[in-house]
Amino acid sequence: MKKSTNLIVGIFLTLIFYGMGIFVSKIISFKSDFFPKSFITHSTMLLFSIIGIVYFSKNSYFSFQFKKLRFKYYFIGVLIAIAGFIIAQILATLFLTIFGFEIDPSGRGHTGIEEMSSLQFFVFIFIYASICEEFLFRGFTQNFLMPLNTIRFNISKNVYLSLPVILSGVLFGLAHLILLNTETSGPMIFRIVIMTWIGGTIAGYFQEKHQNILPAIIVHMTLNLPGLLMSFIL
Repeated sequence: MKKSTNLIVGIFLTLIFYGMGIFVSKIISFKSDFFPKSFITHSTMLLFSIIGIVYFSKNSYFSFQFKKLRFKYYFIGVLIAIAGFIIAQILATLFLTIFGFEIDPSGRGHTGIEEMSSLQFFVFIFIYASICEEFLFRGFTQNFLMPLNTIRFNISKNVYLSLPVILSGVLFGLAHLILLNTETSGPMIFRIVIMTWIGGTIAGYFQEKHQNILPAIIVHMTLNLPGLLMSFIL
């Protein structure tokens, strides 16, 4: 498969898998006091991601690996994720302030999440959403785009960001524009998009560097940690 074709197909399938999660959640009538509607969205997304990973890895389009990794690298991932979260918040706040937007109190995020209890947030956002979204954007998308990893942007002598890492981060951030369909304020959506873009790039870097999706999931969970802590306060 040509690199240009690989790029188009990879992004197209990502949009399809993500869109199917949203579509299925809208057509399935699901009422529960404990399971949020996002459970259907993320479950569908995870199902399509796993099917895609199994099919394309079986047919040698890409490899999905779980290489052994020492604990210290998970710890490093957590520290960098925290730094990335702080940087994202600073950048978003500076931008919003400069352009005169009202700064929202940084709570749990958007309206759907604010309706959850702390237990629901822990189960369905901190754990489940982190796993499902990483299987799509890093496990499937980034691995599918790996033939493009020769296109790199050097940060230092030993650190670089490949095009697949950058694209998976951008797609992950843009995916959160779906919040425009909710009552979430514009400034909060902007803040979330910036945070998920930077956080997704960090997750992608660790996925590519260690050929293991687990560090990416840990990075994702770390980004959701402030929201989890806030859920016990608000």
